[in-house]
Amino acid sequence: MSKQGDGFRMMRVVGVERIAPHMQRLRLAGDDLVHFDTLGNLHVRLHVEARHKAEAGTPVEGAGDGPRRKGASSNVVTRYYTIRRIDAATGWLDIDFVLHAHAGPACNFALQAKPGDICGISGPCGLGVKKASRYLLAGDETALPAIARIAETLPPDVRGDIVIETCGPEDRLPFAAPAGMTIRWVDRWPRDRGPGRGFIESVREKIEVCAGSKDYFIWLAGEFGAYEAFRPRLAAIPKPRYINVCYWRR
Repeated sequence: MSKQGDGFRMMRVVGVERIAPHMQRLRLAGDDLVHFDTLGNLHVRLHVEARHKAEAGTPVEGAGDGPRRKGASSNVVTRYYTIRRIDAATGWLDIDFVLHAHAGPACNFALQAKPGDICGISGPCGLGVKKASRYLLAGDETALPAIARIAETLPPDVRGDIVIETCGPEDRLPFAAPAGMTIRWVDRWPRDRGPGRGFIESVREKIEVCAGSKDYFIWLAGEFGAYEAFRPRLAAIPKPRYINVCYWRR
């Protein structure tokens, strides 16, 4: 596996855990991880070898990242994932993978991973939140690791709302949040092919509430349909006050 991007590290799988029906956690160990221990950038580029080789020059699909073309000489693919937890002093970090019916290369890596397997990371990348007294954090299960990490590191006196859409109660993963922040879980209906109406309407309402404050920040991430649905409400908000990111496209 060749070096790619900034801050490249070789990592070794040291733990595998199914933490929810649709979520697999890998603990990766490596050297000199202080570079990645920052809340300014929440994500890393994950470099894995595709378990099933695609034809050279064809797109490789995967949730959380658009297709990337692979050259004939490489079977390494890159996807973006959140660092859920990190202990740089001890030399490990956790990454949570959403499991899909049609798994891409990174999802396949997580499903088949065993202690001793090798991958690479580089970065960090992906912006966190800015300092504020009120927050709105919202997204689907692909955004849950980032939302949980942000919530657990916010000052204890902040206020706001967290809205998370999942497939059902069994996929709700507990995390700590300041006492002044409410957490709402929204179940996605099986027939929904994108973000559900209940989730969209709830987040739109919370955008209005949050933006009515004097000192606020809004962090939104998830599927392209939600990204598009929130854009009209965000148009009247100063850009430094929010992040609205498309993590994946159905």
